[in-house]
Amino acid sequence: MKILVLGLGNDLYGDDGVGLEAVRLLRESWAKGAEGPGGAEISFVECALSGAALLDVLIGYDALLIIDTIIRDHPETGRAHVLDAADIRDVPGPSPHYISVPQTLAMGARLGLRVPKTAKVLGVEAKGLYRLGEGLSPEMRGRIPDILEAARIAIRALRDCP
Repeated sequence: MKILVLGLGNDLYGDDGVGLEAVRLLRESWAKGAEGPGGAEISFVECALSGAALLDVLIGYDALLIIDTIIRDHPETGRAHVLDAADIRDVPGPSPHYISVPQTLAMGARLGLRVPKTAKVLGVEAKGLYRLGEGLSPEMRGRIPDILEAARIAIRALRDCP
């Protein structure tokens, strides 16, 4: 089983970089062997791409966990939600050429490419998505341990799927 843990975001926009930071920290933790044996090959990738451009990144994996920020009406910075990628609605993106993650996966499968059959999203609530400036807010940085634990649980669940 090959699992891709994909951190999405832009670390030039404050808390929008939380997916990238989480993947960096998870990669370090797994590399040190802190997570123990699991029987799955796990890749940790940081990415600022979206839409169909993600297809090249997704090819060759059986399962996918995306870590990214989500927009909520009344966000609590750092609160994490694990969602099935199929449950994410197909929202219009920044251009007419944008397609959603579920659409990207469906397109890859339709083209006969090996794309993840199982996909989860760890959506992290954030307030400071449009604040230009590198680095997470102190509030988001304080929630990193909770975000990492939610990611570890999601990765183990993907790893243990038949």
